[in-house]
Amino acid sequence: MPDERKTLRLTCPVCETRLKIAENIERFACLNCGTELNLVRDGNVAQLEPTQEAAAQLTPEQRELVNVSTALKSKDDSYGSGCAVATLGIALVACISILLAGASNQPILFWTTIISALVILAVVLLLFINASGKATAPLMRRRDQLQNSAVQQQQNVDENSPNPGSPEGQSASEGGTA
Repeated sequence: MPDERKTLRLTCPVCETRLKIAENIERFACLNCGTELNLVRDGNVAQLEPTQEAAAQLTPEQRELVNVSTALKSKDDSYGSGCAVATLGIALVACISILLAGASNQPILFWTTIISALVILAVVLLLFINASGKATAPLMRRRDQLQNSAVQQQQNVDENSPNPGSPEGQSASEGGTA
């Protein structure tokens, strides 16, 4: 019998690495940044949060990045759900109108329904994209700033670390003898 373990695809709230996690795991470390994470479930929704120990070790910028990423995901989810409900409602009305047009053998009503439904769907999609963009743009800009800052800090640490191939790195690794 094949192994049918379910996996979740979630994003690390600290480094935003996409992770594939076994459904039954509750605590683990991110493969990229090493942050210990808890898998938190709220009904059918699962998300990752740093453990209390890991959260205490985060820098203020990392904490802010976690908060910004969480807020961004929440806004994206709410706009996505709203758009899906609106689209399903429009599709339902269009299907009923098409059935009535077919039953009454009225091609004008049929084509009017098809064209109207497509136009309304396009308008709804544009409205949701515009509203979502306005709501999430500041969060996305702040997230990008925080991520760029983290990358620059890591590059500074890497540049200031002794290279094992350099004279400084060799003397440090050989106990100070050159």
